[in-house]
Amino acid sequence: MVARLKLMFVLAAVAMVLAPATPISAQDGGRFRVLIPYFAPLEGARNNFGKDASKELRSLMGSMPTHVAMDESDIKDEAKKFDLKIEDLTCITTRQLASQINVPVAICASYTAQPDKSWVVSAEVWDVAGGESFLIEGFSAGEKEHEAAALHIYEQFERYSTTVRSAAICNDYMASQQWDNALRNCDESLALNPSAIGTRYLRARILYELDRYPESLTELEAVIESNPFQEDALQLAGYIATVTDQPEKGRDYYSRYLDINPGNATIRMRIAYELAQAGDPVGAMEFIQVGLDVDPENVALHEQYGGFAFSAALEIQQLAAVGNQDAGNAVAPEAVGYYREAIASYEKVFEAKGAETPVGHLRNVISAYIQLDDIAAAVSLGERVLQTHAQEDGLWVLYADALQRSGRLDDAIVALDRVREINPEHPSAALRQGSWLIQAGRLNDAVTVLSTAAANDPAQAEQAARMIFAEAYQNGNQKENYDYAIMGMTAAKRLPNLSVAMTSQLNFWHGYSIYQIAVKEQEPQTLQTAQSSLPKFNQSVALLRQAGDYPASVNVNLTQLLENAATYIEIQDAIIKRGR
Repeated sequence: MVARLKLMFVLAAVAMVLAPATPISAQDGGRFRVLIPYFAPLEGARNNFGKDASKELRSLMGSMPTHVAMDESDIKDEAKKFDLKIEDLTCITTRQLASQINVPVAICASYTAQPDKSWVVSAEVWDVAGGESFLIEGFSAGEKEHEAAALHIYEQFERYSTTVRSAAICNDYMASQQWDNALRNCDESLALNPSAIGTRYLRARILYELDRYPESLTELEAVIESNPFQEDALQLAGYIATVTDQPEKGRDYYSRYLDINPGNATIRMRIAYELAQAGDPVGAMEFIQVGLDVDPENVALHEQYGGFAFSAALEIQQLAAVGNQDAGNAVAPEAVGYYREAIASYEKVFEAKGAETPVGHLRNVISAYIQLDDIAAAVSLGERVLQTHAQEDGLWVLYADALQRSGRLDDAIVALDRVREINPEHPSAALRQGSWLIQAGRLNDAVTVLSTAAANDPAQAEQAARMIFAEAYQNGNQKENYDYAIMGMTAAKRLPNLSVAMTSQLNFWHGYSIYQIAVKEQEPQTLQTAQSSLPKFNQSVALLRQAGDYPASVNVNLTQLLENAATYIEIQDAIIKRGR
């Protein structure tokens, strides 16, 4: 696809993806509160080091402009409300407590003793609302180096703050659609914290906006691997895979997304729409079919299903036409089933909605019947829908087409008369009537209808004249049925508003046809044939002299033709004088 298609859920105003806006209760003097319990001793390590290190870390954070640690006494009080003790807080219960008391950040640390009485310390910073962590790599600290351990974690926490700040700036730039600046800040944030899934998803969205689809999909796959239930990532990955010609992968992501939201018809329809827009109407049908299996009478699902089926049929027809130039208007066998599917769903929509059924749906059904050469069904449906949509000229046109194909020409003409009543400016109703009348050999009726259109529009006058000319030339001149050709050329010249060029063309073939009749007629060279052919030669000369420059366009030497006609005229004059 050459043009980038946009998802239905594309952000009108980008929300912060790292975490919801932090409420005032999570702040202390404008700084974000941080919950730091005692560092947890593991494998029998003494607890004094953990208590002292956590106390030192809380003290260090008192100087930060953006964050402040909760007091130890406050932590004890809050834990007590949930029948917990600070000494018993694990990383999981610390995060749970932080969530309950509306603290946005928590730091969990643990340590184990080494044979040399040093400690190996591990720590994580948790974004409580976002559910993401910033891992601090394990490091060694001496037996009494609790201050050094706290300082190391504090310095790493500052790195974490930088990642949050860069991610926030990235988000702000994305909101204002400054994609390059947004990408640079996301990259800076991820360089410090590669495991920040929210930032990685944000980066994937930015790459998508920059049309860097393969890179975006790679980032989304990393997000999904980390969190298989990240709904936005699954949906965007499904879309990108589809538009980059990976339909099976796209359907897989969409299916996984719908596994999370199986009963949501609105989401199912949105995803199906995105698939169809991305060029996969068959995949879209499959998604809607699952919904119909659960709720077979869901009109909204049938409405989409019918549209996707019709699109699939048209797509197959177009591909078949490109691959087989001799196919004409024949329906590709692969398209038949999709037309039938479209008809079945759209008819259910019409039964449910009646007069509220969108006109486009009804046009599609009648068109599908006509494509399938089920003309009786097209006529029958046309009669039904026009009872509820009597003022829709497009439906009347299709109904007229079906009537004409069924051999009911007069009824078809009446239907098109109704079109012209509803829409006097309809671009093709009169021309269509004229074409059908010409095909039926009702040339005078055709001229009457076409004259109305020609009088108001020079372009339609030319088109009407070309229609009559083409039929007269094909079945008259090319078959040497010159009387038939003359009848057509004469009829075409009765139309008003013709251009000089068209009039010249008609005059030439009118004159040429009379000339050919006269040549044949004079062959016996009797007094009688001379008297009957001479006026014809004179008439043909008069018409040919009104042909302008047209003969040159069909490689006819008009001068030579006129000289030949003059010779025939002299011969007929001589025969007539001799006969007298």
